[in-house]
Amino acid sequence: MDKPNVPTNVEKQMRKTGIKIALIMALLMSFGLSLTGNLMAERPPEMPMMASIIGFLACFALSFVISFAIGLLVPMPKVNAALARKFQLQPRTLKTHIVESVASNLIYTPLITTAMVAFVYFALMPDGHKPPFLPMFIHSQIICFIVAQVLIFIFVPIILKLVLPKMPPRPQQP
Repeated sequence: MDKPNVPTNVEKQMRKTGIKIALIMALLMSFGLSLTGNLMAERPPEMPMMASIIGFLACFALSFVISFAIGLLVPMPKVNAALARKFQLQPRTLKTHIVESVASNLIYTPLITTAMVAFVYFALMPDGHKPPFLPMFIHSQIICFIVAQVLIFIFVPIILKLVLPKMPPRPQQP
């Protein structure tokens, strides 16, 4: 007889931890990229500040939903393990951290930035003030990729230290 597929306590704890990481990453990436987009935006002088604040909040909400969904759907530990096998990466080295942060950036940033740029361009910008879409899109992708790389590189280790359960010390081998 087969047992029903009931998650163990460890699996439940891992799922909770994964959700916490996805939530924190979504907040971090959304705030950082929305702020970057808002600061890069060219505003007409007559545009009220409230429009910028509303645009920031709308982009933050949109990018948060996308980023959180990516965090829940993309198993980054499995992606990182596959990268480690492919590139013979050693745990906790600078090379490993760089490769993993670039991979994470390539997964998150293009989707978030595309959604935000398209949203701002087609829903928020008045017709008389729209720059050409393609240069705006490419410029945003490049700048947001750089900003996101810095955010991921700096904050992921901090987030992991905060969220991952503390492991008991390993016994030393003779």
